[in-house]
Amino acid sequence: MGSGVSKETSVELSKLHVVIVGGGYAGLQVAVDLRKAGVKFTIIDPKEYFHHCVGALRAAVNPEYAVKTAIPLKDAFGESFIQGSVESLDMEEKKVTLEGGKEVVFTHCVIAVGSLGPVPARTQKLAISDLLEECKEIGEVIAAAENIVIVGGGPVGVEMAGEITDKYKAKGVTIVSSSDKLICPDFNDKFNSSINSLVEGAGVKVIHGRVTNLPQLVANQIIHQTVTVGDQEIEADLVLSCVGLPPNKTMIEKLVSADSIDENHRIKVNEYLEVEGHPSMFAIGDCCNTPEHKMAAFAGKHGELVASNIIKEASGQTTSQYKQAFVGMLVPFGTGAGAGIINGWHIPNFVGAKLKYADLFTSKYWGTLGIKVPQ
Repeated sequence: MGSGVSKETSVELSKLHVVIVGGGYAGLQVAVDLRKAGVKFTIIDPKEYFHHCVGALRAAVNPEYAVKTAIPLKDAFGESFIQGSVESLDMEEKKVTLEGGKEVVFTHCVIAVGSLGPVPARTQKLAISDLLEECKEIGEVIAAAENIVIVGGGPVGVEMAGEITDKYKAKGVTIVSSSDKLICPDFNDKFNSSINSLVEGAGVKVIHGRVTNLPQLVANQIIHQTVTVGDQEIEADLVLSCVGLPPNKTMIEKLVSADSIDENHRIKVNEYLEVEGHPSMFAIGDCCNTPEHKMAAFAGKHGELVASNIIKEASGQTTSQYKQAFVGMLVPFGTGAGAGIINGWHIPNFVGAKLKYADLFTSKYWGTLGIKVPQ
């Protein structure tokens, strides 16, 4: 507990048991910080691994990178990790019930069930071996394709284009964006110009409009298809879906009542990231309704705050409110380029490359868990 912790505080901390539902960026941070403080926790996730999905698009183009995006949770947390699916959460009895009937009681519960999305940005594979095979298959498809259409002009779609053109200079790549601006309309013209310059410099075409035949398109397979955008028709032999990363609606509806869910299917939280009306219950990361872009960086900050507040509360200290750490994002465009803006400041390319583009924070997350990055 450290020499600065009183005997009384140590006793109170020893009474805690925090259940973390979800092993993504937010849940991982809670677990790491509680472990440092000596607080008992159980982290539960259907996957046997933490999926470092910030690196997922690079792993799709370079399948050898995939092993670096899957950190085994049993290696990280030992007996404090349970691989399984939570079927229900009883806030009154303070227990979760897993598929199969196992119950886990707690003093505090952190809901961190994240967001969903199509392959390759997200995956539903539960075993590392299956994730590696999935990346191998999509990597072979991308390698074989000549004319690729990426549906979605947000950060995922643009980053996908960057990874493809970084490795394959001669492929035809087209982004279809439903917005007039790539990435996000919230950022200024200089940021938009940087993004456009990267895209144009790589020879990527951009078409603005909505794909009207999206339900009929087959993603992630080599198959000749016509993508329809208004009155335009784009020929493709590979379509990649990079549209939106919605919250994990199915899990959210299992865990909280309808009056705790907002119109965007996210869990309503207060300024302490507590589920509204339920002290000792928290919702963090992509599944909660904080008014900010949903990113790994913010999910980690949510986790830090909640772990800190659980410890502060047990220690008799005043808890802290959540404040967004910054406004902006870093968008890689391959391993050595990208565009970044933080609190209105534009990030020089060499700084962005050092911070994110080259490594995608991969070393950071393996290091946080004390595990060597596989080569």
